[in-house]
Amino acid sequence: MKKNFGIFNLLLIFLIFIFFDYVSKLWAIENLFMQYRSIELTSFLSMTPVWNSGISFGFFQDSGELGRYGFTGFAFGVSIWLIYSSIKLPRYSSLGFILIASGAIGNAIDRILYGKVVDFIDFHIKDLHWPAFNVADTIIFIGAILFLYNQFFTIERTYYEN
Repeated sequence: MKKNFGIFNLLLIFLIFIFFDYVSKLWAIENLFMQYRSIELTSFLSMTPVWNSGISFGFFQDSGELGRYGFTGFAFGVSIWLIYSSIKLPRYSSLGFILIASGAIGNAIDRILYGKVVDFIDFHIKDLHWPAFNVADTIIFIGAILFLYNQFFTIERTYYEN
C-alpha cells in the first residue's frame, strides 16, 4: 500500500512553499534590488540581485514576451500535472512533485508580476560563479532529489497506471 501525504497536506505544503518563496523575493527586492547592493554572507555565498528573463541557468534570456508568457503557461501546465499526479504517488515522489510544482509556480508568479524572475542567491568560488538562483529553484532541486531518491533507494517505485 502506498503511503502518501493526502491531498489536503500536499496542497498545504504547496502553498507554504509558494509563500516562503514569495516572501524571500519580496525581501530581496526591498534589500538588494532597490539600491542594487550585494550582501556577502561567506567567502562563497552572497545575496546579489539578478533579473532572469530566461529559464534555468539563464538560458533563453532574450526570449521577450513570447518567452515570458510561454514559460509561464508551461510552468502552470506542468504544475497542474504534477499536483494531479502527486495524489497517486508514494510519499517521497509525491512530496517531490509538489515541491517541483510550488517552485515552478513561484517563478511563474515572478514572470506575471515583473516579466522576469527574481534571482538573488549567488554561490561562487573566487571568481567562478554558479548562475544566481532563488528559493523556488532550490525547492525544485530538492523536489527532484526526493523523486529520484524514491526511484532508486526505496521499495516503492513510481509507476503510472493506466
